[in-house]
Amino acid sequence: MVVCVPYAPLYATPELMSEQVDEILYGEEVEILDTLGGFYRVKTEYGYIGWIIKPNLFEKLHDANHIVVTPFADLLFEGRNYFQPPITLPRGAKVDVGFSHKEDRYGFAVLPSKRIYYIHKNHIKLLSEANKEKTEEETREGIVSVAKEYLGVQYRWGGRTHHGVDCSGLAFNAYRFNGIDIWRDADFEKNENLRAIPLDEAKKGDLIFFKGHVAIYLGDNEIIHASASKGRVTIERLDQNQYLMENMICVGTAF
Repeated sequence: MVVCVPYAPLYATPELMSEQVDEILYGEEVEILDTLGGFYRVKTEYGYIGWIIKPNLFEKLHDANHIVVTPFADLLFEGRNYFQPPITLPRGAKVDVGFSHKEDRYGFAVLPSKRIYYIHKNHIKLLSEANKEKTEEETREGIVSVAKEYLGVQYRWGGRTHHGVDCSGLAFNAYRFNGIDIWRDADFEKNENLRAIPLDEAKKGDLIFFKGHVAIYLGDNEIIHASASKGRVTIERLDQNQYLMENMICVGTAF
């Protein structure tokens, strides 16, 4: 099954007033573990488990071949941008797109429902290109670049899009869109891909874990993080935030 809405809330329990623990993006696949009422209990591609509303899933029609690389990408009724888009996808959504001619500005996106819409070629990238192997320096730069795309975006508990993102969602996206999956929560102990290093060995793109929080290190004692207190994604100096300095757990690196 795949997510068939721009992004689907993942709940801690099968009820709408439950805590939102994550957002699964359009085209991401899930494994059905259980069902209760109008909800499925699912496991995401990256191993996270929660409850999702049944209408937010659809049987997979084809494997996706492109990923959205702009903050948002409209799906259009025609290969022209004159009309109100029926669907707008977030950064990271996966779509099955074809082109009639290489020079076409718009490709045709085939939805799981077999409906066909159109998407601008500059809003997407081939998954094979997005997942190609990079050097360590390129990956570190890529992590920071993706994180900075979210500067100013509001803080949203469990969020993973430019509509709103939380601290671990920001770190997760920055790594996932650069070919590395880390644990979705701000919990160093659950990150099998990370190892602890001293703060003075931290490099650009490494993660700094605090009690209930995670930030991405930018170098020169700066971090970028989704701050609940400030209500947005922001950059600040680590040595000027006494609370974070007092609650630091460790630095985690994937390199």
